Amino acid sequence: MILVTGATGTVGNQVARILASTGEAVHALTRNPERTSFPSGVRVTRGDFTDPSTLEAAARDADAIFLMLPATDADLERAIAQAAPHVDRIVFLSSALVSIDATGESFIARKHASVENAIKATGVDWTILRPGYFASNALRWWLPQLRASDVLRWPYPGARFAPIHERDMAEIAVVGLTGSAHAGNTYDLTGPEAITAAQQLFALARSTGRDLRWEETQGEVAREALAFLPPPLRDGILASWERATYEAPFVTNTVARVLGKPARTFEQWAADHADTFAKSAA
Repeated sequence: MILVTGATGTVGNQVARILASTGEAVHALTRNPERTSFPSGVRVTRGDFTDPSTLEAAARDADAIFLMLPATDADLERAIAQAAPHVDRIVFLSSALVSIDATGESFIARKHASVENAIKATGVDWTILRPGYFASNALRWWLPQLRASDVLRWPYPGARFAPIHERDMAEIAVVGLTGSAHAGNTYDLTGPEAITAAQQLFALARSTGRDLRWEETQGEVAREALAFLPPPLRDGILASWERATYEAPFVTNTVARVLGKPARTFEQWAADHADTFAKSAA
């Protein structure tokens, strides 16, 4: 049995689906089971890491855990220590900021590094995945605006990233969960090429046939767009976007090296999600 946390998220849901398609027994743990559907045979349990016993209870019949940092302010390190004695391996979806934040100033990097260290301290086999910018951020950040308008009001159109497709992250997670060949490895993951945020929007325009346009926001207006996030996380994200306008983009070939095939481009991601972005409020 493989326990998948964050199973309603873009990556966790893909992990659960890939595992189920190969015949693996899957236990999906999520705060909101009603938010998405799962393949038949996937066991679904409601769980919340603000209660560390949640992960331990779900891990008791598991051989491996796919772990993500929850959006809530949870004591994940304690939960890991309680759950680890029940399993053989843990695959953790961390953050590339742990690799690239040399100053140690990033809240996001510090939090993920703390969880990485907690996993390593358990003594079980582990694989750490450190993805950079998610292609699916377009769903989280931009979709609400683009359902109502062809104009995206957002900061830093010139920020350059190498967006990674959730399917690539999930496929690498699966190889780590289902065997020991990748134990003890840390993988920095990105898409195959760096493009600006504005170029991502234009790729969505091509995939949908819509006339999408960027209207740059700044200062407090930019902060308002992320007001739903905890202030340290919001400020860390905005700071990383600002740096991405002038720093060399972070690009690796790890996806191709691990999977033996090219990483999916953002153009592919846009085509895969064209139906979602084609919808409008009207």
